[in-house]
Amino acid sequence: MNKKFTALLMALLLALTLCVPAMAVSEYGVIYDETDSLGSVELDYMGEHALPELSEKLQMDLRIDVFTDEDVSADTDVMDIAEYVYENSGYGWGENRDGVSLTLLMRAQPDGTYALAEDDWSIYTFLSQTRGSAQDLADTVYDAVAPYMAERAWNGEDVTMSGTALIQATDAMMNAVTEYINANCPPSETEPDPEPAATPTTAVPNVPRTLKSESMSYVFDHSHMLTDTQRAELEAQAKEISLRHHCGVYVAFVDDYTVYSDGGGVYKTTYQLYHGDQLGVGDDRDGIIILLSMAERDYAMFVYGTYAETAFNSYGQEKLEKAFLGNFKEDDWYGGVSNYLSTCDEYLTRADAGKPVRESPALLIAIAVVASCLLSGAICLFLKRSMKTVHQKVEANEYVAPGGLQLSKQYDRYTHTTEVRSKISSSDDSSSSGTSSCSGGGGSGRSGKF
Repeated sequence: MNKKFTALLMALLLALTLCVPAMAVSEYGVIYDETDSLGSVELDYMGEHALPELSEKLQMDLRIDVFTDEDVSADTDVMDIAEYVYENSGYGWGENRDGVSLTLLMRAQPDGTYALAEDDWSIYTFLSQTRGSAQDLADTVYDAVAPYMAERAWNGEDVTMSGTALIQATDAMMNAVTEYINANCPPSETEPDPEPAATPTTAVPNVPRTLKSESMSYVFDHSHMLTDTQRAELEAQAKEISLRHHCGVYVAFVDDYTVYSDGGGVYKTTYQLYHGDQLGVGDDRDGIIILLSMAERDYAMFVYGTYAETAFNSYGQEKLEKAFLGNFKEDDWYGGVSNYLSTCDEYLTRADAGKPVRESPALLIAIAVVASCLLSGAICLFLKRSMKTVHQKVEANEYVAPGGLQLSKQYDRYTHTTEVRSKISSSDDSSSSGTSSCSGGGGSGRSGKF
């Protein structure tokens, strides 16, 4: 009996070993999905950027593995799979191989879908003794992920719901690991960086800084106004729109725009950053960016490139900002960026179809028609009055023939005084979120307050 069990276990381990090369080239980076059905741009971003960057920051390897039961026996324990894959697939950070993995074992259904049973997922942790308790870390992550492993999200009926649940579980895992490591064993305490050699300090001018980073190519959230999940979702959406329309669509949150500028207002800073980071798509670097500076709630929009300025002319820019500035005034950062991206997508789609957003001539035609009617009516009234030779007198002395009546006295009798008052608006009544058109930097845009 023991020999049969050992043979079965060896077969299982061999099958898992053959899976390792496939995981190394998975399009989702450190997230492996054997079902090929849970993928999305958000999951792609997490696997290729968010998880690797957090791993480097915390010095903890973070992995997500989704296996199927097609090559394993029905009684296979998901914890055994998680442990074997971690030990034999090169998982772990540094020499101590610290890390956390979330492993799911999906069961094939008769209709070709996959479902996750209640006990078919596990958290595997490996933590050196100098950093703390691996079991405590596992319990912390397990409690954070468990709400997203509910059966209703993994019953095979809605793969979109399952994909969303996996994104939420990944985000919960990232947050739980971050909180635990920062509270119990920060990276600086386990592997301190050597002190840099002393160098003489010299005064340098305030040169522009860059917006780009390894994790931010379209949504630059340097003020941390978005959660990691929100930024990942919006980054993926902006990337997809930019590549599909061949026009970069960007948004930047900064604490104080003056830190990024060598002088000038928020609009100048915006186009300096656009050019300094070489933003835009194609040879003409077509693109649009909005920058929000949180210190004084300053705002600027910059449009660059022939195609971009066709899609977003001065009228289009003014109309575009109405789609998102209202959200930003209410501190709805995610809603504002989401509306900005979707409206940009709409405007670029119309430009691609040869029908860019333009001011409707109907209003101008209506004004011209009304003005013409008024002018024609005034002319007709004037001609009518001039053709009438006899008309009613409005004063009694107009009926007296010359020399027939002499008035010796005139009186001016006071009756009443009419007083007209106009309200003078105070500074509190005036809007602090007004914007206006701008030009410069080879493009055009708008700036103001939000």
